[in-house]
Amino acid sequence: MKRTYEIHARPADIGDGWKLTLLEDGQEAGGGVFPILDDDPHQGMTWWNALTEERRAHWLMMSASAMPAAARRAYLLAHAYNEAFEEGESWAM
Repeated sequence: MKRTYEIHARPADIGDGWKLTLLEDGQEAGGGVFPILDDDPHQGMTWWNALTEERRAHWLMMSASAMPAAARRAYLLAHAYNEAFEEGESWAM
């Protein structure tokens, strides 16, 4: 029995984030959705203010924007992907 997984981006109009599909011998055997949750602006600013200049530069680069809100979105997208990846890796072991 071979276990693999796929992670695909979800469209923004249905919540953005990622869709995990778990496969067993090439057949879908489960999965999950890892959306970007709506973020409280206060929470986003607290996150931004806690970052070092280096981390701010990293997330601004990842967002391809100069706006802290875009950096926060890039962070949340990466976090959701990491959660999907970890679940997929657990499945595949």
